[in-house]
Amino acid sequence: MAKNTKGIEVAGIIPDKCIGCQICVAECPVGAIEMSGGTARIDPEVCIGCGKCFDVCPVEAVQFERKRRKGAAKKTETAKAASAGYQGVAVFIETANGDAATVSWELAGKARELAGKLDTRVIGLLPGHGVDKPAHEGIAYGCDDIHVIDDPLLKTYVSGSYGKALADLCREVRPEILLIGATPVGRDLASIVATHIETGLTADCTGLDIDEERRLLLMTRPTFGGNIMATIFCERHRPQMSTVRPKVFKLPQGDAGRTGNIYRHPFEPPHEELPEVTDVIKDASGEGIVDITRFPALVVAGKGACDPETMPLLQELADLVGGVIACSRPVVEAGLMPYERQVGQTGKTVAPKLYLAVGVSGSVQHLVGMQGAGKVIAINSDPHAPIFNVADAGIIGDYKNVVPALIKQLRTKLKRD
Repeated sequence: MAKNTKGIEVAGIIPDKCIGCQICVAECPVGAIEMSGGTARIDPEVCIGCGKCFDVCPVEAVQFERKRRKGAAKKTETAKAASAGYQGVAVFIETANGDAATVSWELAGKARELAGKLDTRVIGLLPGHGVDKPAHEGIAYGCDDIHVIDDPLLKTYVSGSYGKALADLCREVRPEILLIGATPVGRDLASIVATHIETGLTADCTGLDIDEERRLLLMTRPTFGGNIMATIFCERHRPQMSTVRPKVFKLPQGDAGRTGNIYRHPFEPPHEELPEVTDVIKDASGEGIVDITRFPALVVAGKGACDPETMPLLQELADLVGGVIACSRPVVEAGLMPYERQVGQTGKTVAPKLYLAVGVSGSVQHLVGMQGAGKVIAINSDPHAPIFNVADAGIIGDYKNVVPALIKQLRTKLKRD
């Protein structure tokens, strides 16, 4: 292992493995680690060889050799003891009117990957009514077993009945991990279930991985209002619960030929009186509301393009590329666009094929919402804007000059074609 001029054995970063999560930066007690080009760098002359960066790295990108501490061994024993009697990676299959939410299958695909590292099964947990179709789809999208509670009381989502149904399934099936989509229903339900079964919950995760030795789910998410990523794990309680926004993970290819098991369980309603649902009012999916997650192209207005007079210009560009206008948080706060169009940590997570960022600085909170984008093109007058670090192509200049020129070229090309 490398030593510095003081004779201290120091840690090193393996660049190809580093994902730029910055956890080691926050953990280093002497400030020896800095980010450079999206990768961590350790100053060997500042490093004191404590190994804390090695302990916290979720992807084993830190090279460091030393005898394992007793505390680490004890933590491994604690985590393994918590997992005793629990098995499987479970996914809550959310349904509405007999159809499953797409995020359920995105999570099933990720669960397949996690289960492979744990050498265990993928389990679908499906409370609802008239859910034979999503039960069979769950097998096609990667579940080995589907556990169903089918009852008329679960026809419409009510937190009390659904919370008890999913908690009952968890107690009976005893999965090691439970993944839930961070939809309005999922966010409400996850907190209720975690309370019922007395376990931890990490919300709005952007990355999931496995510590295979300790059988821990490593749940990565941005810190609130911060500019670093935190990786959280639940050491003492099971199941380990996480909510994940739609579009964070890719939708797997369904395989109609897959086989699996479907188990049906009776439902015992809660003892308290449940509210009577007489009508369901559509809101976010109603007429006049644009779902930006469904479009293949987005023209995203940032703080640098927060001008009501140029919004028609951005709309023209969006029309030409077959998309819609979205925005960052400052544009919503200025009252120029509704919250439903916001991309980011406090907005929506999107994964369009084309992401045109106009005047977007590229804060960590915004990048969280666009990490699944295919091609990113950034237009910004600041050559040091962080958005250029993730862009496939960047144009430095005033968007009021760049966008009209871009529109002109696109129109010329379309006429030629």
